[in-house]
Amino acid sequence: MRLLAAAVVFLAGLLYARGWRRLGRFHKERPPKTSPASTRSLVLFVAGLALLAVALISPLGYLSTRYFSARIVQHMLLVASIPSLLMMANPVPAIVHGLPARWRDALLASRRGAGATGARPGRLRRVILWATAPGVTLLAFLCICWFWYDPVIHAATLRHTWVHAIELSSLLGIGLLNWWHVTAAWPHTHGTMHPVVRIGYAFISIWPVKIVGLVLLFMPEPFYNYPATFQFTGLHINDYSFGAMIAWIIGGLAYAVATIMLAREWLGQEADKPALPESAWATDDSMLAPGIKR
Repeated sequence: MRLLAAAVVFLAGLLYARGWRRLGRFHKERPPKTSPASTRSLVLFVAGLALLAVALISPLGYLSTRYFSARIVQHMLLVASIPSLLMMANPVPAIVHGLPARWRDALLASRRGAGATGARPGRLRRVILWATAPGVTLLAFLCICWFWYDPVIHAATLRHTWVHAIELSSLLGIGLLNWWHVTAAWPHTHGTMHPVVRIGYAFISIWPVKIVGLVLLFMPEPFYNYPATFQFTGLHINDYSFGAMIAWIIGGLAYAVATIMLAREWLGQEADKPALPESAWATDDSMLAPGIKR
């Protein structure tokens, strides 16, 4: 599994770098910071791939099959830190332009055809649109995060490598979809959510892993039987309780930061709106109290 993960990370990086260079040729000057061809986007994407390598290829990948606290760290990287960095890079344009010319042209042509006026999407596209809608994605995010902490399912990830691989793939996949909506990255298939809705969306996403940590902290007996454990000297904190503490204290941190940044951005936009002219509000009728007629 580690070899397959290394191949995926390498190919994703190669494809993105190729597309990023091609996108840069469309800009006569230095691309703006928000552009998919900017240096900022490249740094964010590389940082996300580096963390993905840490989660799947480094010793953390092995330790997550031995220690519960390591599994918690791996989960938080896959659902929050890694997808946030990757999606903040707005990577899809670069990835599309990194594809072979025939595939790239066919993909862009199909998207233009789907966006044509009066064009009715096919059944497969309608299913994809429904499955990736913000509400469905958020519900799937909550369900998948909690599903893998069911004691029976979690035990299966420790016994069978292929179940563990499905677990990690599903967490990363739903994390990417969730951050796609939070960051409003391209393609804007479902339009752009209102800033207040995006703030609420990010705020709800804080809680799945945190709630798991809170529940586990108050359980008298461990839910999960890991092959190894450790105990902090002089403290009543072992591997299990340490993992629960990490989930409760640090879980959802990336989403909390995103919530604050989105709120700050929205308030800044509201503050920058031009004030209404006095003639629009300083009238006798507008000054009347509600329910009072002249």
